[in-house]
Amino acid sequence: MSLSRFALLLLVLGVLLPLGTAQAAPFVPGPEEYWIKVDKSRLRLYLFQGKDTLVKSYPVAVGRGVGDVKKDRLDLITPEGVFKVRRVLQDASQLVYDPAWFDEPGEPQKGVYGSKLISFYNPWQIAIHGTNSPRSVGRRATHGCIRMKNRDINTLVAYVKPGMKIWIVGKDGKAPPGGKTAPPGTPNLEPGVERDTL
Repeated sequence: MSLSRFALLLLVLGVLLPLGTAQAAPFVPGPEEYWIKVDKSRLRLYLFQGKDTLVKSYPVAVGRGVGDVKKDRLDLITPEGVFKVRRVLQDASQLVYDPAWFDEPGEPQKGVYGSKLISFYNPWQIAIHGTNSPRSVGRRATHGCIRMKNRDINTLVAYVKPGMKIWIVGKDGKAPPGGKTAPPGTPNLEPGVERDTL
């Protein structure tokens, strides 16, 4: 093999190998289907259409806890796996954050969840929501929720519908073994809302 062919082969391998090793979603979206990927290691939320067309990208804050499998609501971990959107709350400003839910001191307060909230099926009341603390976005700062700037979530919700898939990945870009951390159809409750009121 000549030196120029060898150099061309190295160039092709150098370009194609990273593409071939990129982690594909653990589901096959339809060509027009929108879906969300949250990368905890990059602190980014990506909106995709179809298999791999990137539509939008936003900075986020994720849980302060370290790990890939959420076992308890108090462990401060943002769970990993594939989830489905339950609903969008178009006005999350009236939801009440109660520190007692996390065994923390303080008084309940409104406005913490920002302008909008995307609930998805999970047993820990984890959601994607806006914030009254935009400087926390881009950090590991939450109890496990995915926090966005209000202007960003206001744009995102135009694409979000019940049943939409949310894929949350960690350090290696993969979901934990089994691909899910909550059984399908597990009821979801918004933060600060009593269980018996839904």
